[in-house]
Amino acid sequence: MFLHAQQFEVKPLRCNSKFNEFAPVVFNGGVVFCSDKPSRNAITFLDADGNHPSKIYYSTEDGNGNAQIFSENFVTRLNEGPACFNAEQTEIIYTATIRSGQSSENHRLGLFIAIKSNEGWSSSRAFEHNAADSSYNMAHPSLSADGKTLYFTSDMVGGYGGKDLYKCEKVSTGWSKPENLGPSVNSAFNEIFPFVSADGKLYFTSLRDEKTGMDIFISNNSEGKWQKPVALDSPINSEFDDFSFTMNADGESGFLASNRNGTNDDVYSFNYNYPLFEGCPPVEKPTFCYLFEELNILPNDSMPLKYEWEFGDGATGEGLSAEHCFNAFGDYHVGLNVYDSLTRVKFARVSEVDVSIAKSQFPFIESADSSLTSEAITFSPEGTDIDNFKIDQYYWDFGDGMRGKGPQVEHSYKEPGVYTVQIGLLSLYSEDGAVERRCASKQIAVGTPEQLTAINTAAEDLDMRKSFLHNDMVFSKKDSIQTLEYKPDSTLYYVEFKASPVQIPLDDPYFENIKYEITERYNPSETLYKYSVGNTSEMQVLVRIYQDLVDVGYDESLVREEKTDVFSYNTTKKWWFIPDSITTAINKHLNKFNDIRFDRDQYVIQKGSYDNLEYIAQVMLQEPELILRVMAHTDSLGSEEHNLKLSQLRAEAVADFLQAKGIAKERLVPTGYGEFIPLASNSDESGRALNRRVSFEISIDTSRSEKKNRKRK
Repeated sequence: MFLHAQQFEVKPLRCNSKFNEFAPVVFNGGVVFCSDKPSRNAITFLDADGNHPSKIYYSTEDGNGNAQIFSENFVTRLNEGPACFNAEQTEIIYTATIRSGQSSENHRLGLFIAIKSNEGWSSSRAFEHNAADSSYNMAHPSLSADGKTLYFTSDMVGGYGGKDLYKCEKVSTGWSKPENLGPSVNSAFNEIFPFVSADGKLYFTSLRDEKTGMDIFISNNSEGKWQKPVALDSPINSEFDDFSFTMNADGESGFLASNRNGTNDDVYSFNYNYPLFEGCPPVEKPTFCYLFEELNILPNDSMPLKYEWEFGDGATGEGLSAEHCFNAFGDYHVGLNVYDSLTRVKFARVSEVDVSIAKSQFPFIESADSSLTSEAITFSPEGTDIDNFKIDQYYWDFGDGMRGKGPQVEHSYKEPGVYTVQIGLLSLYSEDGAVERRCASKQIAVGTPEQLTAINTAAEDLDMRKSFLHNDMVFSKKDSIQTLEYKPDSTLYYVEFKASPVQIPLDDPYFENIKYEITERYNPSETLYKYSVGNTSEMQVLVRIYQDLVDVGYDESLVREEKTDVFSYNTTKKWWFIPDSITTAINKHLNKFNDIRFDRDQYVIQKGSYDNLEYIAQVMLQEPELILRVMAHTDSLGSEEHNLKLSQLRAEAVADFLQAKGIAKERLVPTGYGEFIPLASNSDESGRALNRRVSFEISIDTSRSEKKNRKRK
């Protein structure tokens, strides 16, 4: 499942050459791909464009080893590849040129199958549905995880465009007749390079937007029908051609091809980082059963009075107190009536209360509340029922540095403590390509029987225990309730990337490739100004930060540790670098986080947009001299006057959100442009979706900037 750009890392493989490499698939711990580089193993000829035919290559170490011809059994003078394999990697199905006469105009592509044995790969046999009369092509095979469905591309008669996606099912006699995947997937454009993941999602390549070239699309299968495809976000798709996407069995990594290097096609790997879930509230399971009591009335046996509760759902109860369980979510008005038990005359309604049982919009965590050390705990989201939220993925953070994925997981803790477990849910793609998140948290006590008894005695509710039970913890009593207090780690780790005998101005271009908050410190004993990033008490966090700095040329970078109080004493300034070209550099960066969504024709910000706005707020808080223009746009549906008003309200809603985060009102300029600055045509929904957007533009309050620099000189 794919979300926003910050959740991916895309890297080119070392097996790329100055020629074209594409169509990567996983095989035997490495990667099989196509390349048109000249091969020593095969006698080839050049085509009309001067290119060598493509061959199938194999590279070890996930594509970072040396590449070699996959198997000489499949080499001809013409094209071979792309290829796919069954789950056992004992069967290969690949594309190859079928010669028909001497003229290359009569050649067609077909599919071929070979079986692997102890002696190696067998001779290839032609796929039974190849065009016997060379009237059409068949290419780009992809097998389902169970090996029972073969997907491919073909331009056979009866399709919806130049090339369409088809499938064949494995039957007792071979493969069923090709079946077109239908108009929900195929279009008037070319659909090529199909791939179906282990969880049944269809990925393919199509040239549906000429501005961005070939893009990779995803379609979910619901009740046997493919849904409307959605283009994947950056960095999977780029402004260049992106195609031949495949995913590993883990569902979080894989390969693709792209010409984003600006020249030829290369193969890339991608890794899906764990999604970020923030502000996860404690789990709350709905309460349906209540005890109602009237404490202001004393029973009077001398009068024939009867007390009767009306619970608002048609049920009643008797007495000054009554228990009742409601059967469904809803709002109930509960009242206590007083009757004459002889005449049934109603005297009065002496008590009233409104009970609202709302369906939670957050997930629930079903598990034990405590566990012995090293004892397995089962976690599940049983009881989760969120309106209009179709769950696609389940993510677990166990609070001890370990994570899990799936609707039900098991985990055991090696050390005693009170751990905060978090569940995060991702929804299926909506029609406009949006993905929502929901999360919740729960605390789990872990220890010996004696430790658990002490913890449970100290607090009636596990949510009151906010700290770990460990050697670094101390205990104190307050109002006869035992509380746990955290003693913080005194060691701080950071990446120091520059030590200078002179102070470097904040606007020096030296800092322009730093994307983290920069700390400046002065050490009098060394008479050096030191610049660092990534201050943390967890050293493992710095691995990626250190590599990022080295990758962009900060070769002096070193991971260091220091006592927290010493580091703080020497700190002179924390800031984010702002170059002179701020209106270009930061505007480009901030607009990576411009996915701000509203319900149709509304101006209330959807909660799924909060993370992006939180990031923008943090940037604004770090640099008080920045002025932010919030620009809201709509599509052309509705009148110009309505759209202009709606866009202004949306811009003001974003500004109000940022103002609530501490950004001064005078630093925010909300402006609505209605439908007057479209990015795409409003003639179809895909174009209108692009036009419904919020963008940001930064400028500098020079008066503030000059004052800050004067203070530093």
